[in-house]
Amino acid sequence: MQVNKTYINLLVLIISLFLSGCFTPPQSEDAYKIAVVAPQSGPYALLGESIINGAELAVEKANKNGGIGGKKLLLIKEDDGGLVGEGAFFAYRLTRTEMVLGVVGHLNSDISIPASEFYTRAMVPEISPGSTSPYFTEREGTRGYVFRTIGRDDTQGKMLADYAIKKRFQRVAVLYNDRAYGKILAGEFVKSLKNSPGIKPQIVFYSMIEVGRKDFGSFVTQLSSYKPDVVFLAGEHDDAGNLVKDFSKYGLGMTQFIGGDGIDNEEFIKIGGKNTEGSVVISPAPIVDKDFILAYKTHFQKDPIGYAANSYDATNILIEAIRKIKTKDSEKIAKEVSSTKDFQGVSGSISFDKNGDLISPGFVLSKVVNGKFVVVANEK
Repeated sequence: MQVNKTYINLLVLIISLFLSGCFTPPQSEDAYKIAVVAPQSGPYALLGESIINGAELAVEKANKNGGIGGKKLLLIKEDDGGLVGEGAFFAYRLTRTEMVLGVVGHLNSDISIPASEFYTRAMVPEISPGSTSPYFTEREGTRGYVFRTIGRDDTQGKMLADYAIKKRFQRVAVLYNDRAYGKILAGEFVKSLKNSPGIKPQIVFYSMIEVGRKDFGSFVTQLSSYKPDVVFLAGEHDDAGNLVKDFSKYGLGMTQFIGGDGIDNEEFIKIGGKNTEGSVVISPAPIVDKDFILAYKTHFQKDPIGYAANSYDATNILIEAIRKIKTKDSEKIAKEVSSTKDFQGVSGSISFDKNGDLISPGFVLSKVVNGKFVVVANEK
């Protein structure tokens, strides 16, 4: 499902009219100003925190190494709360009153898509570490200004469908949250199942789940009556954990659980407990730079989770573009970002295609084994 273009245009118009009188100061002469926008409150705060932390660590390292030409980088951190209106508000403000040179964010696709309309109008590059909707990068009007350091929903949907077919599951339940991420990923998963050769699994249940719900008892009771072999969820870690924790209680203890990259978080295991054992989810490209892990743990007193590495890489790509341009010209910086090829990120080599997508997204399958996520390959 794509975000309605009329809705996007209306939102852009409303925010623009509301803020049309805002004062627009120039960039500070002694600093290069960039921003990171992600939820720091609400149901996606933990994932948003990983994005904020990754950007903060990248800027701190750059400044310790002398900044850019002796000038510091200034990182503006904003909380969109996982809300479309808030995301559009900050997109307008950052480009019209703060005059940032680039933005790392947003997390949610249905925020990144309308927000990118503001960034594109201001000729400011946006690099998302977490927005996976194909529509985010497929719009010609925003091409050259939108990028991402994460793969797409069609890629992970096919990976999970291939896994379900390989495991010979016959009865499939498909669940999704009521966000662009959930609807599109679920759609891509089902499309890949239907387009697979040979005997196709039967989709016995297809339903939306409520974001932030703590007790799924009655829902799981209904779900179990369809006797699925596998339950697929396009959603986030907290909803997944609360859903799975009751599987054994309501007759789904032997049912396989699989899901998208939003579930790849240790909190899923903490919430769902022993019923998460054996669950398989999509994970972003594994971190290959051990120095990053050490630096992150030293700075934040925790391991990097969620989209921390994707955000760190996105921020460094933006910093490197500014360093090469050596001027506060966001349009030229965006063009430099567009030419990114073989950039050595902490999760591997990064190159963008003409749309701003990763040429090699690097998604992997991770399985919960003894209470920990473990990358699996070619599982039989």
